[in-house]
Amino acid sequence: MFRLAYKSVKHNPKRLLLTAVAVALGVALVSATLTLTNALSSGFNSLFSEIYGGTDVIVEQVAEEQADGTGSGNEMFAAGESTFDAQDLAAIQAVDGVSGAYGGLQVTATVLAAGFEPTGDLMSSGGPPTQMFNWTGEPDVDRATLIDGAGPAADGEIVLDVDSAPSLGYEIGDSVTVATVDGVTELTLVGTVRFGESNSLQGAVLAYVTESEAHALTGEDGYQQISVLTEDGADNEAVATAINEVLPDGTRAITGEAKAAEQAAELDDILQYIDIFAIAFALIALFVGSYIIVNTFRIIVTQRTREFGLMRAIGVTGRQLRSMILLEAVVIAIVASTIGIIVGYLGALGMSALVEAFSGDLFGTVTLPPDALLWSYALGSLVTLVSALLPAIHASSISPMEALRESATESKKPLKMRNVVGGAITLLGLVGIFVGLYTGVADPYWYVGAGAMALIIGVTLLAAQVLVPLAFGLRDVLTRMFKIDGKLAANNIRREPRRSANTAAALMIGVMLLALVATFTESLKTVVTSQFTQINAELFVLDTQTGVVPQGAMDIITSADGVDYVSSLSINSVEFEGMPESLVAVEAETADAAYDYDNEPDFTELDGGVFIGPDIQDRGVEVGDQVTLTGDADTLTLEVTGLYNTAEDGSFWVEWSTAEQMYEEVGVVQGLVVLDEDADVDEVQADILEQLSAEYPLVALQQPDQLAALANTFIDLILGVISALLGAALIIAILGVANTLLLSVTERTREIGLLRAVGVRKSSIWRMITIESMVMAVFGTVLGMILGVGLGAALVRALEEFGFTTIAIPWIWLIIYTVGAAIAGVVAAIWPAWRASRMDILKAIATDG
Repeated sequence: MFRLAYKSVKHNPKRLLLTAVAVALGVALVSATLTLTNALSSGFNSLFSEIYGGTDVIVEQVAEEQADGTGSGNEMFAAGESTFDAQDLAAIQAVDGVSGAYGGLQVTATVLAAGFEPTGDLMSSGGPPTQMFNWTGEPDVDRATLIDGAGPAADGEIVLDVDSAPSLGYEIGDSVTVATVDGVTELTLVGTVRFGESNSLQGAVLAYVTESEAHALTGEDGYQQISVLTEDGADNEAVATAINEVLPDGTRAITGEAKAAEQAAELDDILQYIDIFAIAFALIALFVGSYIIVNTFRIIVTQRTREFGLMRAIGVTGRQLRSMILLEAVVIAIVASTIGIIVGYLGALGMSALVEAFSGDLFGTVTLPPDALLWSYALGSLVTLVSALLPAIHASSISPMEALRESATESKKPLKMRNVVGGAITLLGLVGIFVGLYTGVADPYWYVGAGAMALIIGVTLLAAQVLVPLAFGLRDVLTRMFKIDGKLAANNIRREPRRSANTAAALMIGVMLLALVATFTESLKTVVTSQFTQINAELFVLDTQTGVVPQGAMDIITSADGVDYVSSLSINSVEFEGMPESLVAVEAETADAAYDYDNEPDFTELDGGVFIGPDIQDRGVEVGDQVTLTGDADTLTLEVTGLYNTAEDGSFWVEWSTAEQMYEEVGVVQGLVVLDEDADVDEVQADILEQLSAEYPLVALQQPDQLAALANTFIDLILGVISALLGAALIIAILGVANTLLLSVTERTREIGLLRAVGVRKSSIWRMITIESMVMAVFGTVLGMILGVGLGAALVRALEEFGFTTIAIPWIWLIIYTVGAAIAGVVAAIWPAWRASRMDILKAIATDG
C-alpha cells in the first residue's frame, strides 16, 4: 500500500502542490523561530561561558527567589546591591585553596555617543546598553584582554571594548561622556579591550574604570560580587563549599561553570515563551491549512472513485484503501515539512544577518536544532493525517459496485447532521461567553476564551447552511451583473456547499483573528489614550536609564520657572501575609489634582492609612481592617481607609511620609509636573530640558499627548508583528481558495468542455471562476470580520477589571480587509481560471472525470 501511495503522489504531484505549500508555510514558521531562539541561546551561552568561565568561584548575594529555590542569584546583567566589605574579602582570601579574591562593582551607567544631544524623549536611551565594571588588571577576572593603550590606572580614566569605541565615535585620548544615576561624568579614554575571544557582547558596550572611580560613581563602599581564583589543582566545588561557611547570610559561593549554566538555563526559560508564542501562530496557520487538506483529499477521493472501485473489485479491503490514502498524506507531510524546515532555516539565516547589520551580533552560530526538526515533522504530519482522516474513511466506505459506475461522484449527504452538531457547538460557545460576561465569575476572560473557541468551530460547521441560501440570493444579483457567468458561479457554489464552506471558513478564521486583534488593540489604544487624558498635569517626567528619577533632576524641575508643583509617585515591593505585593506611594495633597486616579475617597483622606487594590479586596480585606506591611526598613500596621479600583495598578497605596518610614530610600518613579496657569507648556518644557541636558540627559520630560502618541506607536508595532505572523494563515487561506478551485476545475473538466462546445467563450469561463472565487473570499471575510469584532469586543468587556472600559471598532481596518478579500479572490482565481480557459474542448468532453 505504501508503494501505491508513493506512486500516486509521484504521478499526480500537481493536485497536491498547494496542499504541500500550505503545510510548508506553517512548518517554516516553527523551524525559523526555533532556529533563531537556539542561535540566540547559543550566543548568550557563549557569553555566559566567557563571563564566568575564567573565574573559578563566584561569590554573590542570593535573591529572594533563589532562597526559595525558584530563581538564580542576581538578575541577568543587572547591578545588584553592595553586600560585601573588605572583611568579607579578607575572610574569603584566607580560605584554603584560594589564590586570589577580587571585589567586583558594576556601575549603573550609560556611555553616551560622541555629540549626543538629549531630547527628553522617552525612547532616548543614549545608545546601546552599557556594562561598566571596576578594572582589576587580572584577565581571568576582568574577562578582557587589553588590545590598545593601557588599562585605567587613575580616577577619571576609562577603557571601552574595541567595537564600541569607534561605533560611539571615540578614540584613545578622547573625553568620554558617561551618564550615571547622579549625573554626567567626563572620563578620558585610555585604552581598548577585547572581551573573551571574539568580543561578542550581544550588542552591549563594555567599559572599565578604576575601583575607586567605581566606588565614587556608585556611592557605595562595598562590593556587589567577589570573583575567586583557586590554586592549581584545587577542587572548585570544595573551595566554594568552604567559602560558604565564612559568608554572611543571604549570600552564596558558586563555581563559575555552575553560574554560567544557571544563567543559560534562566535565559532558556525566557526563550521558551518565544517558542510557545511562535508555535501557537504556526498551529493557527496549520489549522487553517487543515481546511485545504480536507478539501483536497475529499476532491481527490471523488475524482478517484472509479479507481478505488476497481481496487475494491480485485480484493483490496476498505482498511487497505484507507491506509493508502493516509500514507499519501504521510508522504505529503514529510515532503512539505522538509521544504518548510529548509525555508524556515534560510529565513532564520536571513533574519540573523539583518539583525546583525542593524543591532550587532546577537546570535551565535545559526544551526538547525533537533527540536526544530522534531516539532516541524510532528506538527506537519499530525495536521495532515488528522485532516485526511475523514476523506480516507469516506473512501473506504464506498461499495465497489457504486464506485464502478461511471457517474459516481461525491456522496451528496444532507447537511442535517453537520447543522445539528454545528448548532450545538455554537450554542455552547455562546453560553460560555454569556457566563464570562454576565454572571460575575472570577477570571471571566477564561470563559470568554473557551466560548470563543467553541463558537468558531460551530460557525465553521454552520457556514455551509448559510452559504446555500446566500448562493440562491446572489444568483439573481450575479446574473444581472455578469449575466450567465454570474449565474453559473452561484450554482457552482451552491452545488458543493461543504467544499465552498470549508474554503470560505479557512479565510474566515484568518480574517477573524486579524479583526479580533485589531479590535482589541484599537480598544487598548483607547484605554491608553484615556489614561493620558486623565493626566491633569502638563508634563510627565521619568528616567529612561534606571527607572528612578535622580533627586537632582527633581530639584531642577521643581525650581524651574513656570512650574507650580510636582506630584511624585513611587512603586515599591512590600510583604503582606508572607507574599510580595506592590506598594505605591503618592503625595496625598497633590495626587488627585495632578491625575484622575480611580480611588474612593480622595487620597487626601489617606490620613496615615492605606488604600487597597482589587486583588487585596478579593482576599476579604475591607475598609476599616488593619493590614501589616513590611518594607526593607520597618514593618507598619495600617488601617484601610479607602479603595483603589483598577487592577494591576498597585495592591497598596500610601502617602509619601508612610513610605519613608517603611523604606530606607523612596525613589521617584514618575513625576507629574503642574505648571502655573499662564505658563507656556512648550517653553517651560524646552527650558527644563536645557537645564537637565548638562547633568541628566537621559531624564524624559514629555507632554501627555506626546506620551500617548508614543504608546500608540508601540501598540501599532505589536499589531504589525502579530498581523505579520497571522499573514501566514491568510496566505494559506488564499492558497486554499485557489486549490479548491483548481481541483474543482479538474473535477468539472467535462462540464467546462461542454460549456465551451455550446459557444461559451474563454473569457466567460475565466469570469465564472473568478466570480466564484470572489464570492467565497468575500463571504469568508465578512463572516470573519463579524466574528472577530464580536469576539474582540467580548474579550475587551471581559477585561474590564484591568481598565478596559471602551470597545473601539477598527472601521478602517475592516474596510481594508474587505477590499483585500475581493482582490485576494481575483488573485486566487488566476491559475484555476487560466487552466479552465485553456482546456482543449474535445479532450475535455472525452474525459472520464
